Amino acid sequence: MEEIAVEKRRTVVGPWKDVKEFGCIFEWLFGPDNDIEQQKRALKQMKVWSLRRSTQCPAGVLATKTLLEVQHRDKERTQNTLTESDLQTLYASAFTRFFNFMSSTMQSHNMRTMYDTARMLGLPSFVVDLRHICAHGQVLPPLDVLRSSVVNCLTWLRDYYWIPQRDTMCDVDASKIRRKDKTQFEENVTTLFTIYDAALECACKGAHNMKSGKRHISGKRLAQLRAYYADHKLTSLKEALELAVKELISQIKREIAIKDMSEIFIESLLKMKYFFSIGDSHSSGEPLEFIIAATQSLFRMLAIHGFIEDLFYSLIEMADNTVVPKNRRAGASLWATRIAAGFVAFRKCKQMYKAELDENPNTNDFDFTTLNLENISKKMRRHLIYAGVDLKCTPIFGDSMRRPWLWIVEKSFVKQKLSSINAYTAPIVKSILPLVEPPLTTAEIRGISQLIDAFFGKKIGLKKEVEKPTDNDATIHTASELLQALNKQANQEEMECDVNESVDDNSKKQYGCWTLENDNEMYNWSECPLGRLPWE
Repeated sequence: MEEIAVEKRRTVVGPWKDVKEFGCIFEWLFGPDNDIEQQKRALKQMKVWSLRRSTQCPAGVLATKTLLEVQHRDKERTQNTLTESDLQTLYASAFTRFFNFMSSTMQSHNMRTMYDTARMLGLPSFVVDLRHICAHGQVLPPLDVLRSSVVNCLTWLRDYYWIPQRDTMCDVDASKIRRKDKTQFEENVTTLFTIYDAALECACKGAHNMKSGKRHISGKRLAQLRAYYADHKLTSLKEALELAVKELISQIKREIAIKDMSEIFIESLLKMKYFFSIGDSHSSGEPLEFIIAATQSLFRMLAIHGFIEDLFYSLIEMADNTVVPKNRRAGASLWATRIAAGFVAFRKCKQMYKAELDENPNTNDFDFTTLNLENISKKMRRHLIYAGVDLKCTPIFGDSMRRPWLWIVEKSFVKQKLSSINAYTAPIVKSILPLVEPPLTTAEIRGISQLIDAFFGKKIGLKKEVEKPTDNDATIHTASELLQALNKQANQEEMECDVNESVDDNSKKQYGCWTLENDNEMYNWSECPLGRLPWE
């Protein structure tokens, strides 16, 4: 069978709403039942098109409009009291403009004569002669010649422009059309994230500069980082990380008018390689403090421009996606958990400020956008420490000037994630429990966390009480069974404690009006900041 060639399609922004509107104008102009009134309606619509796109309106439309206008003025000659000489001038002008419009579609770097242009367009050579007479002649052609020439040109426009457009045109989804600046923005941001990711890998593996870092990466990532390092005359990988973040901010400010910027930004971020392999390395014992310190400026930048919340949900989707490789799901789980810790830290900071304000209305106002600075104020740092935030392992970020927020999680969202929980989303769900609105009690948070652990066989001996499962075992454990197992384990631990060392609640030490409580599973007094209670 003969292979059918597939035509390459291109997207062009037209002044008409859709193919249907274009087809309607075609019928008004050239349909078998068209009349003067329909042509007038078509002419009005083509005027609207020319206003919509101005000089970008298709030359075929502008040429058709020019010829139709003079035809209609000719037909209304008695009403407008135009002389034959006036009509000759109008026709000559319209004919000249028609040829100029159509020859503009054949522009190229090669010089060619008007006869060559007419031949390539499929116009007879007499059109060029007539155009020369109209534009430069001392005497204009007879009116009958001009009228018949315009009729022939309209017929040519129908066959050359209108019919091919009608037969090949199709509607496109506007959301799928990418602007050139949008594509360029995506390419620039993706390149910067690739450089950032390569520098992060080298820095996290102990390198301080390009000389020691080049043995940790290879291929295109090494080439891009090395070129970036040399072009900007950097002296350390830390400088490369900070400069990449600054250039990402510059890209955002430069292309602020681009729609869906957050989506483009996050898609580029999710392409990073080493950033998502950190989940495996951290689970194998690699300390988290250095990684958080190295990425702190990145998270602050995401918070400043309002991308942090969208990134968080994208990470949850990645952790939930069974098609994504396990190492990337583990990385997504780690970073989503860390971002949730940042949300919790910010929330605690605001809660402490509110409590302080309720106690003393004259308390100075806090600017929570200062949490996005490299050097946090002493007052803000003190609030974070008193709130029990581990500054070394928590991304610290605050309000965004563009999108101020106090981030909360709906209970319905938690229920949805609990219904389809997996090993990668489990840590995320546990980390967002303090953010749920209406708020959960300490006992509820602890109970849900224990149920999640029990579901994955951690901390409790539920599996020991069930017979060894077989291929046909279809036992489903309910929440009540898990709670019973938890209570049973708690009773066993209490009995073991009674046997090994007798604990007497009355043995609590008294210091005046103060009673020294013993630590228990619910309230860990050793981790409680001074001046606060564990359940606050």
